[in-house]
Amino acid sequence: MARFKVLHVHTLPIVSGSGINTLLTMTGLRKYGYEVEFACAPGGPLVDEAVNNGIEFRPVRNFVQRVNMYNDLMTLWELAYIMKRKRYDIVHTHNSKAGFIGRLAARIAGVPIIVHTIHGFSFHEYEKPLYRKLFIWLERFAARFADRLIVISEPLKEWGLALKIGKPSQYVTIYSGIEIEKFQIRIDIEQKRHLFGIKSSDLVIGVVSKLWEGKGHKCILQAARPVIAKIPNVKFMFVGEGYLRKELESLTRQLGLNGHVIFTGFRNDIPEVTAIFDIAILASFFEGLGRVLLEAMIYSKPVIATKVGGIVDVVDDGVTGLLIPPGDSTALSEAMVKLLSDRGLRERMGRAGREKIDNKFGAQTMVCQIREVYEELLLKKSATLKK
Repeated sequence: MARFKVLHVHTLPIVSGSGINTLLTMTGLRKYGYEVEFACAPGGPLVDEAVNNGIEFRPVRNFVQRVNMYNDLMTLWELAYIMKRKRYDIVHTHNSKAGFIGRLAARIAGVPIIVHTIHGFSFHEYEKPLYRKLFIWLERFAARFADRLIVISEPLKEWGLALKIGKPSQYVTIYSGIEIEKFQIRIDIEQKRHLFGIKSSDLVIGVVSKLWEGKGHKCILQAARPVIAKIPNVKFMFVGEGYLRKELESLTRQLGLNGHVIFTGFRNDIPEVTAIFDIAILASFFEGLGRVLLEAMIYSKPVIATKVGGIVDVVDDGVTGLLIPPGDSTALSEAMVKLLSDRGLRERMGRAGREKIDNKFGAQTMVCQIREVYEELLLKKSATLKK
């Protein structure tokens, strides 16, 4: 096969769900002979991981998360310049910010094939109406430039089409893959617990997520007080880093939760940390899929999550875990108490979750399906040029 050149564009260099998805896609495609490069804001662990895996990095120095007219215009210029100079066959964008600017830059640069993965939209039903309308319009506009829109869950596809973002023919569902084999390692659970000051008798509720708005961390802390009152030996682990950390630490002190909440910061040993959980929680207001839940289910951990977005593709309510409404701290407290109080229920749900993890959630399956999308588009483009 010819060595087609692909540029993946991601907004921030953080190891998040979309970041891991992008990294696994890039490393997997290289094994199939694609020449893969990566464009992203510089200076973060995602960039380090990409470079360590032999992927050429193209820094985009003006990439920022929030809307900023100057930075965004400069980012457009940077990306268009890179794409024009390197003459990529395919540009594959990720995230809302990188997706909008990246697709526009690819069109300006004349890139033959443009693919965008929707990991989740930058808006939700709790968003301010004006912002929500603006972001929906931007997604509709950018969809015109994509040959394919990959979504990581069926509910995400349904939501996009309901909002008239793109056409049905543009969409393809490819579940965000996880490296199942990475989690099949021997772990000294007691030693790992000791590292975080957790006793053998403690029950651990784990939250793996960047500390950003929309992930429901405040709701979890508010739900923790009544749980601790009934089950004093419970510990809450917040695994991840983000701009909300100081605010969440302050809220922890205000609620009198000191001694029960652990902020680990960024960790590169997520499998080992996940293994010490008794329950995994994801309280997001929207999720494209919720891959951290899948990672917990590999270790037969029951999960509690909000009934939003692609999470309903992952969690079977009452079977592999419990689903609750977003922002409902009372329902979250009740769900936590229910599982913490019943070891047998935790074990049954954990086993059911492990059985659900099959090949459709594997990283290799994801990469193969993305490769099929590329090859279909390359063949179609080649046939068009021959006419």
